[in-house]
Amino acid sequence: MGIVARIQQRYPDLRKSEKTVADYLCAHSDSRLEMSITELANTLGVSEATVSRFTRALGYRGYSEMKLALASESSAGRQFVNIPTTMHETDSLIEISQKLYGALSSSIGESQKHLDFEAVQSAVTQVLKAEHVLFLGVGGAASVCEEAAHLLLKSGIQTTVHRDGYTQLVATTTVDETFTVFGISHTGTTDTVARSLALARERGSKTFAITSDRDSAVATAAEHALITWHHGPPQVPLYGDFLEGRICQMYIIYLIYLGVLFQSGGSAKQCLNDTAENLKQHFMR
Repeated sequence: MGIVARIQQRYPDLRKSEKTVADYLCAHSDSRLEMSITELANTLGVSEATVSRFTRALGYRGYSEMKLALASESSAGRQFVNIPTTMHETDSLIEISQKLYGALSSSIGESQKHLDFEAVQSAVTQVLKAEHVLFLGVGGAASVCEEAAHLLLKSGIQTTVHRDGYTQLVATTTVDETFTVFGISHTGTTDTVARSLALARERGSKTFAITSDRDSAVATAAEHALITWHHGPPQVPLYGDFLEGRICQMYIIYLIYLGVLFQSGGSAKQCLNDTAENLKQHFMR
């Protein structure tokens, strides 16, 4: 496992000062680390002990070994961003398959480990109580919203998706306490999603954010935040989505969906049976 992959795996458990080191190394993972441990510590404004502790947290025996690992990784070069950092263009499909499985499994594991199950239960309860559920997201997150709506609609929950900022703001202007609103954004920086969640919350709706950053605008705008796997290196805006981030959002959605099915008192099961029967009759005509 390369140094960037190790950082991504261990990032949630690092101390704040150690994350400063992690963020710097990830941002400069395509270049050799020429600084001594003292020079790096001074550059980042942390102690040498912090750098040493960070090095051991990644599983290296010392700073020199970590520098060699970074040099080896940077020499390989990375033409693509926002894909699992262990992958390279020279990998065979078998190798890509193995690395993708490992990356996705690890990211879901991180999401599960840090999940606030009281918040998840609240989401299930409010979905079941709501007269209408809204999902807000743009880009790749909008696709997750569409899947969530598809699942809930078949189980008898009136659900709508809004994927553009204008409509999101318009829709949340007239919501009330009978609505439950979800905002999805991996980075948590999608402005209209954050503003719409804040507006819905002001109007009495139950609001939930699904994001990787608990300190982000989207997370803090909602009453509850469901936090997913967090990547170490900064995201390149509009380049593409983190594969791990998207699969973790789906993990949260399916968890809520299963909670709705099992806690609906049988109504969701009846709706699924009715939907299946109607679709069967439609397509067999």
